[in-house]
Amino acid sequence: MGIFDFLTKPSDEKLTKKLVKYVYTSIQTDKGVRVEDALCAMSTIVAERCIEVANEFSINEHEFEPGSAIFSEKINEILVGPVAVENWDELPQESVFATIKRKINSHFDDSSFPDLPGIFENYAKNVGETEWGNLSLTIPDDNKPFFLPLQAGYETRKFVDKNINLENNEKTLKIVIDAIAHVLIETKMALASNVALTLTFETINGMAKTATMTDKKMTELQSEINK
Repeated sequence: MGIFDFLTKPSDEKLTKKLVKYVYTSIQTDKGVRVEDALCAMSTIVAERCIEVANEFSINEHEFEPGSAIFSEKINEILVGPVAVENWDELPQESVFATIKRKINSHFDDSSFPDLPGIFENYAKNVGETEWGNLSLTIPDDNKPFFLPLQAGYETRKFVDKNINLENNEKTLKIVIDAIAHVLIETKMALASNVALTLTFETINGMAKTATMTDKKMTELQSEINK
């Protein structure tokens, strides 16, 4: 990398702010930005980048049925480490969940974080029981996102690939983790902390174990609709 490449390369902070602004703009309505939808979109982006780091299949090209569950030990290891633990403070510091918690710890009490095993148990017991493309979230119905996380992932992916994924998948995951932490802190006063954190971590876990929507499948679905 030459000196001019270094000078023109956007900083992690600039990329984080760019992604946050994009997510806010993409979900904004006449009534403004709904926090639950911002958290859903950003959490799904984090989940897709976990899939990319795991490298078990591509988020853009695969033969799985979009929306289907894909259990993965490698994803679990990325999220919470190689060994199941009961408490947040037992998580490996490099894990995604521990990294997010560390970045927001000064703004959220420990009591606001959801039960750690419960995040995984809720997902596992509700596989196949929810609307296609959606997740079963243990939050009040009034706080559930207005759109499908599967849709959120597909509709934000090209922007992330073009504007944020500039070096490698590990670096991109770091930036999107910074972005979800930014949104959680910035919107803290607009949504109950326990609801915001439950929505965030349940969505990351669930969508990191869900086959993504692809251009190929979207084309097939559109062809079916147009028949």
